Amino acid sequence: MKKIVLLVAFVFNILFIVRSVSAAQFHYQYEGNVNVQIGSQTTTVIGEAIRDFNTQISVNKDGTISVTETIVYDFYTSYKHGIFRNIPDTKTNSQGKKFRLNFSDINVSDENDRAYPFTVSHDNDQLSLKIGDPDKTITGIHTYVIRYKVAGALTYFSDHDELYWNVTGNDWDVPIVSSTAGVKLPVVISPNDIKTACYTGYRGSTATDCRINNQFDHDRENVVTAKKILNAGEGLTVAVSFPKNSVAVLEPKEIVPFSSTLLGKIVLLSLIILVILWYFIYPLWLPIKWWLYGRDPQTAGPVRAWFDPPKTMDGRPLSAIETGSLIDERCDMRDISAMIVQLAQKGYLKIAEKEKGKFTFIKQKDFNNPSLLAFEQGFLKGIFGNKKRLNLDDEEFYEPVKDLKSALYQQLVTDQFFVKNPQLVRNFYAFILGVSVLTFNLPLLFSSLIFGRIMPRKTMFGAQTANVARSLKNFLSSQERQLEFQAKNQMMFEKLLPYAVAFGVEKIWAGRFKDINMTPPDWYQGYGAGRFNSVIFVSSMNSSFSSFGSAAAPPMSTTSSSGFGSGFSGGFSGGGGGGGGGGGW
Repeated sequence: MKKIVLLVAFVFNILFIVRSVSAAQFHYQYEGNVNVQIGSQTTTVIGEAIRDFNTQISVNKDGTISVTETIVYDFYTSYKHGIFRNIPDTKTNSQGKKFRLNFSDINVSDENDRAYPFTVSHDNDQLSLKIGDPDKTITGIHTYVIRYKVAGALTYFSDHDELYWNVTGNDWDVPIVSSTAGVKLPVVISPNDIKTACYTGYRGSTATDCRINNQFDHDRENVVTAKKILNAGEGLTVAVSFPKNSVAVLEPKEIVPFSSTLLGKIVLLSLIILVILWYFIYPLWLPIKWWLYGRDPQTAGPVRAWFDPPKTMDGRPLSAIETGSLIDERCDMRDISAMIVQLAQKGYLKIAEKEKGKFTFIKQKDFNNPSLLAFEQGFLKGIFGNKKRLNLDDEEFYEPVKDLKSALYQQLVTDQFFVKNPQLVRNFYAFILGVSVLTFNLPLLFSSLIFGRIMPRKTMFGAQTANVARSLKNFLSSQERQLEFQAKNQMMFEKLLPYAVAFGVEKIWAGRFKDINMTPPDWYQGYGAGRFNSVIFVSSMNSSFSSFGSAAAPPMSTTSSSGFGSGFSGGFSGGGGGGGGGGGW
C-alpha cells in the first residue's frame, strides 16, 4: 500500500512539473516572445500574426522564377486547421490588358521538409492554396514552406529586363512582424549594371521603409528587408533590373477569351463589315471629306505688304502667338517664343543672360491683370508659380506649355477663326494614323497622313484674317528697303519683332536695323557690353528660346515590350507580379 501511495505521489509531482513548465513556456510564447527589436525601438505584437515571412526568388536562365516562401505563422490562442495563401495568377499592364502567369511545381512542407496536405484552386484570377488538415486543429507557432515556379513573371523593356514582384502580398488579414526577400540571378553581373528598389505599405504606397543589401558580386544574391512591422493590408514589393539577354524572353500570354456562341458569330460578322469599311471605304472617304468639309473658304489672298497685326471681330489686335498659329494652324515653339517676347515687352518679365548660354526669366509685375489674355495669364502663372526667377537650365515647362496650347486653340475657336479646335482635329487623325499602322492599313495610313494634317478648317473670317497675317509676313521678310523712314524707328523694330519671331523671319527683320544706332531694350539683359546690334541681339534671344524649348520638351520614359510599368519609375507597394495574401482557416 505504501508503494502505491509513493507511486501516485511521484506521478502527481511529474504532472505538476510538466504543467508548470508548459505554463511557463506558454506565458513566454505569448507574452514575452512577441517583442520585436526594430532599430532602437522595441515593438510588441499581441495576437495572431506572421512572425517571419522570408522569400527566396531565383531568376532562371529560361525566363522563369523559382520562389520559396517560408512563413512562420503564430495562431496565438486560436485553434485552426492551417493557413491559406492566395497569389494572383494574372498581371494587368498599363493598357488594362490581362496576362496569364503559369504556376508549376507547387509543394508545401514544414521546416523539416515534412509535407503538408494542401489543395490548389484557381478563382477570380488567383491561385489559392489551402494548407492543413480539415480533420485536425492546431494552435501556437507553425512554419510553412511554400515552393512554386512561375513563367511570365519577368518584364522585358527596351533597355533592361526586370523582376518586379510583390513579395508578401497586400491582402493578409494579420500583421507581418518580419519580412525579408532574397533575389538570386542566374549569371554573374557587374553591380553597376543592376538596380534594386523596394516599397512597403498599403497598395499604391511609394514608401521605402526597407533595407537593400546587394551581394551580387559574391553569390549573385540580393537581400531586401522591411524595416518595420507590416500591418494587415501592408506588404513588401521588390524590383530588380539587370541587363538584357541575361535570361531568355518568356513573356506572359495575354488572356484572349474566344466564344463560339451566336453572339460570337455576330461579332465575327460585324468585324468582317468593319474590315471592309476600315481597309477600303474609309481611306477613300478621307480625301472626299477634306474636299467637302476640310478646305478653307476661298478668299482673295494676301497682299504684298501690311504693316499692322490682324484683328478679331471686335477690333482687338491679335497677339504674335495667335497670328503665327492662325497661319499654319498649329502652335509651335516659334509662336510661344514670340509670346514670351511680347509679354516681356509689356513688362511682365525680363529675359536675362547672366553668362553666355545661361538664361533667366525674372518676374516684373503681378500677373492678375485684365489686360492679359486667359492663356497668357495661365502660362505665366504656370511657369513661375510662387517663384520670382526661373533658371531655364533647372526647370521643366512641359505641363504649362501643354496647357497653353490647349487654351490658345480654344481662344481661336471662341474668336471664330476656326470651326473646331484644330489640335483636337489633328489628334483624331493622328489616332487614326496610329491605328492604321497597328492594323497594317497602308491606304488609310497615307490618306490620314496627307489629309488628316490639313483637315482643320478655318471660318471665312479666319481665312480672311490669315491672309492679313501673311501680308504682314510679306512686309517683314520681303520688302528690304521700302518705308525706310519707318524701318529707322526702333519702336517699329520692337513692335513687330514678336511677329517676325512667330513667322521665323526675325533674322531678316533684325538685319534691316543692323546699321541703325539703337538702345538695348529694357526687357532684355545681355551678358556682354558694347554697342547694341539688332542681329546679335536676335541671335542671343534665339539661344534663350532654344533653352526654353529643351525645358518644354516632354519627359522621356522607358516602356516595356508588353506595356507593363517599371518598378523604378512610378513603382509602389503592391505593384508588379505576385502579391495576394492569406490568413488562418
